[in-house]
Amino acid sequence: MALSGKVAIITGSSSGIGAGIALAFAKEGAKLSLTGRNQKNLEEVVKDCKEAGCQDVLTNVGDITQDAFRRTLIDTTKKKFGKIDILVNNAGIGGMKPLTSATKEEYDKFMAVNLEAPLFLTQLAAPHLIETKGNVVNNSSCGTTMIIPMLGLYTMSKAALDTFTRYLAHELVSHGVRVNAINPGYVPTQLGSEVMTDELHQSLVNATPIGRAGTPEEIGHLVVFLASDKAAFVTGECFRADGGFSMTTPALA
Repeated sequence: MALSGKVAIITGSSSGIGAGIALAFAKEGAKLSLTGRNQKNLEEVVKDCKEAGCQDVLTNVGDITQDAFRRTLIDTTKKKFGKIDILVNNAGIGGMKPLTSATKEEYDKFMAVNLEAPLFLTQLAAPHLIETKGNVVNNSSCGTTMIIPMLGLYTMSKAALDTFTRYLAHELVSHGVRVNAINPGYVPTQLGSEVMTDELHQSLVNATPIGRAGTPEEIGHLVVFLASDKAAFVTGECFRADGGFSMTTPALA
Protein backbone atom coordinates (compact mmCIF):
# COMPACT_ATOMS: atom_id res chain seq x y z
CA MET A 1 0.00 0.00 0.00
CA ALA A 2 1.27 3.44 -0.99
CA LEU A 3 1.09 5.00 2.49
CA SER A 4 1.63 1.98 4.72
CA GLY A 5 2.79 3.07 8.16
CA LYS A 6 2.74 6.78 7.32
CA VAL A 7 1.18 9.17 9.85
CA ALA A 8 -1.03 11.80 8.21
CA ILE A 9 -2.78 14.85 9.62
CA ILE A 10 -5.80 15.84 7.52
CA THR A 11 -7.60 19.06 8.42
CA GLY A 12 -11.24 19.64 7.56
CA SER A 13 -11.76 15.91 7.35
CA SER A 14 -15.26 15.71 8.82
CA SER A 15 -16.96 16.10 5.41
CA GLY A 16 -16.51 16.69 1.70
CA ILE A 17 -13.10 16.45 0.08
CA GLY A 18 -11.40 16.04 3.46
CA ALA A 19 -13.48 12.96 4.18
CA GLY A 20 -12.65 11.61 0.73
CA ILE A 21 -8.95 12.14 1.34
CA ALA A 22 -9.20 10.41 4.73
CA LEU A 23 -10.90 7.38 3.18
CA ALA A 24 -8.38 7.19 0.34
CA PHE A 25 -5.52 7.37 2.88
CA ALA A 26 -7.15 4.69 5.03
CA LYS A 27 -7.31 2.31 2.08
CA GLU A 28 -3.59 2.90 1.43
CA GLY A 29 -2.48 1.97 4.95
CA ALA A 30 -1.94 5.38 6.57
CA LYS A 31 -2.38 6.12 10.27
CA LEU A 32 -4.74 9.05 10.55
CA SER A 33 -5.01 12.20 12.66
CA LEU A 34 -8.32 13.72 11.62
CA THR A 35 -9.75 17.07 12.60
CA GLY A 36 -12.90 19.05 11.91
CA ARG A 37 -15.54 21.13 13.63
CA ASN A 38 -18.41 18.62 13.60
CA GLN A 39 -18.05 15.77 16.09
CA LYS A 40 -20.87 13.66 14.64
CA ASN A 41 -19.62 13.95 11.07
CA LEU A 42 -16.07 13.19 12.16
CA GLU A 43 -17.26 10.03 13.91
CA GLU A 44 -18.91 8.89 10.67
CA VAL A 45 -15.67 9.44 8.77
CA VAL A 46 -13.74 7.46 11.40
CA LYS A 47 -16.25 4.63 11.02
CA ASP A 48 -15.76 4.59 7.24
CA CYS A 49 -11.97 4.63 7.63
CA LYS A 50 -12.02 1.73 10.07
CA GLU A 51 -14.27 -0.26 7.73
CA ALA A 52 -11.67 0.40 5.04
CA GLY A 53 -9.03 -1.23 7.23
CA CYS A 54 -7.51 1.66 9.18
CA GLN A 55 -7.64 1.03 12.92
CA ASP A 56 -5.18 3.76 13.94
CA VAL A 57 -7.27 6.94 13.97
CA LEU A 58 -6.94 9.98 16.23
CA THR A 59 -9.56 12.74 16.21
CA ASN A 60 -9.52 16.33 17.42
CA VAL A 61 -12.60 18.57 17.18
CA GLY A 62 -11.93 22.28 17.07
CA ASP A 63 -11.27 25.48 15.15
CA ILE A 64 -8.16 25.30 13.00
CA THR A 65 -7.84 29.10 13.00
CA GLN A 66 -6.99 29.04 16.72
CA ASP A 67 -3.33 28.71 17.63
CA ALA A 68 -4.03 26.69 20.78
CA PHE A 69 -6.00 24.13 18.78
CA ARG A 70 -3.29 23.89 16.13
CA ARG A 71 -0.72 23.15 18.83
CA THR A 72 -3.02 20.53 20.36
CA LEU A 73 -3.39 18.86 16.97
CA ILE A 74 0.36 18.60 16.45
CA ASP A 75 1.15 17.58 20.03
CA THR A 76 -1.53 14.87 20.31
CA THR A 77 -0.57 13.42 16.92
CA LYS A 78 3.10 13.18 17.86
CA LYS A 79 2.25 11.74 21.28
CA LYS A 80 -0.02 9.02 19.86
CA PHE A 81 1.97 7.99 16.80
CA GLY A 82 5.52 9.11 17.60
CA LYS A 83 5.99 10.94 14.31
CA ILE A 84 4.30 12.99 11.58
CA ASP A 85 4.92 12.10 7.92
CA ILE A 86 2.22 13.99 6.03
CA LEU A 87 0.25 17.19 6.56
CA VAL A 88 -2.81 17.77 4.38
CA ASN A 89 -4.04 21.34 4.72
CA ASN A 90 -7.54 20.69 3.46
CA ALA A 91 -9.79 22.80 5.72
CA GLY A 92 -11.31 25.74 3.89
CA ILE A 93 -14.35 27.92 3.46
CA GLY A 94 -16.14 29.14 0.35
CA GLY A 95 -18.85 31.57 -0.56
CA MET A 96 -20.03 33.92 -3.29
CA LYS A 97 -19.56 37.66 -2.86
CA PRO A 98 -18.72 40.56 -5.18
CA LEU A 99 -15.41 42.17 -4.23
CA THR A 100 -17.04 45.57 -4.46
CA SER A 101 -19.31 44.77 -1.51
CA ALA A 102 -17.03 42.52 0.55
CA THR A 103 -16.57 43.53 4.18
CA LYS A 104 -13.41 43.49 6.24
CA GLU A 105 -14.92 40.74 8.39
CA GLU A 106 -15.59 38.55 5.35
CA TYR A 107 -12.09 39.13 4.00
CA ASP A 108 -10.53 38.29 7.36
CA LYS A 109 -12.53 35.06 7.62
CA PHE A 110 -11.48 33.81 4.18
CA MET A 111 -7.83 34.58 4.84
CA ALA A 112 -7.89 33.14 8.36
CA VAL A 113 -9.20 29.75 7.25
CA ASN A 114 -7.81 29.38 3.73
CA LEU A 115 -4.35 30.90 4.20
CA GLU A 116 -3.33 31.73 7.77
CA ALA A 117 -4.34 28.37 9.25
CA PRO A 118 -2.29 26.35 6.71
CA LEU A 119 0.68 28.69 7.17
CA PHE A 120 0.85 28.53 10.93
CA LEU A 121 -0.10 24.85 11.22
CA THR A 122 2.66 24.01 8.76
CA GLN A 123 5.14 26.01 10.84
CA LEU A 124 4.30 23.82 13.82
CA ALA A 125 4.48 20.62 11.78
CA ALA A 126 7.69 21.48 9.91
CA PRO A 127 10.22 20.23 12.52
CA HIS A 128 8.45 16.88 12.63
CA LEU A 129 8.24 16.65 8.83
CA ILE A 130 11.94 17.43 8.57
CA GLU A 131 12.64 14.51 10.93
CA THR A 132 10.69 12.09 8.73
CA LYS A 133 11.52 13.66 5.35
CA GLY A 134 7.78 14.03 4.98
CA ASN A 135 5.58 16.22 2.85
CA VAL A 136 2.75 18.73 2.74
CA VAL A 137 -0.27 18.78 0.41
CA ASN A 138 -2.45 21.92 0.30
CA ASN A 139 -6.01 21.93 -1.03
CA SER A 140 -6.40 24.95 -3.30
CA SER A 141 -8.74 25.51 -6.28
CA CYS A 142 -8.69 25.43 -10.08
CA GLY A 143 -10.23 28.91 -9.85
CA THR A 144 -6.85 30.45 -9.03
CA THR A 145 -6.04 30.63 -12.74
CA MET A 146 -9.52 31.64 -13.95
CA ILE A 147 -12.13 34.33 -13.49
CA ILE A 148 -15.24 32.81 -11.94
CA PRO A 149 -17.82 35.50 -11.14
CA MET A 150 -18.64 36.09 -7.47
CA LEU A 151 -15.73 34.01 -6.17
CA GLY A 152 -13.18 36.81 -5.81
CA LEU A 153 -12.53 36.51 -2.07
CA TYR A 154 -12.36 32.73 -2.23
CA THR A 155 -9.99 32.54 -5.19
CA MET A 156 -7.81 35.36 -3.84
CA SER A 157 -7.20 33.32 -0.70
CA LYS A 158 -6.56 30.17 -2.70
CA ALA A 159 -4.20 31.94 -5.13
CA ALA A 160 -2.21 33.02 -2.09
CA LEU A 161 -2.20 29.37 -0.99
CA ASP A 162 -0.70 28.38 -4.35
CA THR A 163 2.07 30.94 -3.82
CA PHE A 164 2.58 29.70 -0.26
CA THR A 165 2.96 26.18 -1.68
CA ARG A 166 5.74 27.16 -4.06
CA TYR A 167 7.66 29.28 -1.56
CA LEU A 168 7.40 26.66 1.18
CA ALA A 169 8.60 23.98 -1.22
CA HIS A 170 11.63 26.13 -1.97
CA GLU A 171 12.36 26.70 1.72
CA LEU A 172 12.04 23.05 2.72
CA VAL A 173 13.52 21.22 -0.26
CA SER A 174 17.01 21.21 1.24
CA HIS A 175 15.54 19.45 4.31
CA GLY A 176 14.06 16.66 2.21
CA VAL A 177 10.46 17.86 2.65
CA ARG A 178 8.22 18.09 -0.41
CA VAL A 179 5.29 20.55 -0.71
CA ASN A 180 2.57 20.42 -3.36
CA ALA A 181 -1.01 21.55 -3.88
CA ILE A 182 -4.11 20.19 -5.53
CA ASN A 183 -6.50 22.45 -7.46
CA PRO A 184 -9.88 20.73 -7.64
CA GLY A 185 -12.70 21.69 -9.94
CA TYR A 186 -16.38 21.29 -9.14
CA VAL A 187 -16.88 18.71 -6.40
CA PRO A 188 -20.29 18.98 -4.69
CA THR A 189 -19.76 19.23 -0.92
CA GLN A 190 -21.32 20.89 2.10
CA LEU A 191 -18.86 23.76 1.60
CA GLY A 192 -20.90 25.22 -1.23
CA SER A 193 -24.31 23.83 -0.39
CA GLU A 194 -25.62 27.10 1.05
CA VAL A 195 -25.38 28.90 -2.29
CA MET A 196 -25.83 25.95 -4.64
CA THR A 197 -28.96 25.83 -6.78
CA ASP A 198 -30.00 23.30 -9.42
CA GLU A 199 -29.28 25.90 -12.09
CA LEU A 200 -25.80 26.68 -10.77
CA HIS A 201 -25.03 22.97 -10.37
CA GLN A 202 -25.97 22.32 -13.98
CA SER A 203 -23.96 25.32 -15.16
CA LEU A 204 -20.87 23.98 -13.39
CA VAL A 205 -21.38 20.51 -14.83
CA ASN A 206 -21.91 21.97 -18.32
CA ALA A 207 -18.65 23.91 -17.96
CA THR A 208 -16.77 20.71 -17.10
CA PRO A 209 -15.69 19.02 -20.35
CA ILE A 210 -15.62 15.57 -18.79
CA GLY A 211 -19.39 15.98 -18.37
CA ARG A 212 -19.88 15.53 -14.64
CA ALA A 213 -18.82 16.75 -11.21
CA GLY A 214 -15.92 15.18 -9.38
CA THR A 215 -16.11 13.14 -6.19
CA PRO A 216 -14.21 13.62 -2.92
CA GLU A 217 -12.49 10.25 -3.17
CA GLU A 218 -11.30 11.02 -6.72
CA ILE A 219 -9.53 14.05 -5.29
CA GLY A 220 -8.25 11.80 -2.53
CA HIS A 221 -6.53 9.55 -5.06
CA LEU A 222 -4.46 12.50 -6.31
CA VAL A 223 -3.50 13.45 -2.76
CA VAL A 224 -2.44 9.85 -2.07
CA PHE A 225 -0.11 9.99 -5.06
CA LEU A 226 1.44 13.33 -4.05
CA ALA A 227 1.90 12.18 -0.45
CA SER A 228 3.46 8.87 -1.44
CA ASP A 229 6.99 7.96 -2.47
CA LYS A 230 5.71 7.57 -6.03
CA ALA A 231 5.87 11.38 -6.19
CA ALA A 232 9.37 11.56 -4.69
CA PHE A 233 10.59 13.78 -7.54
CA VAL A 234 7.64 16.19 -7.33
CA THR A 235 7.66 19.38 -5.27
CA GLY A 236 6.46 22.97 -5.62
CA GLU A 237 3.66 22.01 -8.01
CA CYS A 238 -0.05 22.77 -8.15
CA PHE A 239 -2.05 19.97 -9.74
CA ARG A 240 -5.47 20.49 -11.29
CA ALA A 241 -8.10 17.77 -10.88
CA ASP A 242 -11.05 19.51 -12.49
CA GLY A 243 -12.38 17.38 -15.32
CA GLY A 244 -11.06 19.94 -17.79
CA PHE A 245 -12.92 22.85 -16.19
CA SER A 246 -9.91 25.16 -16.43
CA MET A 247 -9.78 24.62 -20.20
CA THR A 248 -13.05 26.51 -20.51
CA THR A 249 -14.14 30.08 -19.88
CA PRO A 250 -17.50 29.51 -18.24
CA ALA A 251 -20.08 32.28 -18.12
CA LEU A 252 -21.54 31.58 -14.70
CA ALA A 253 -24.13 33.79 -13.07
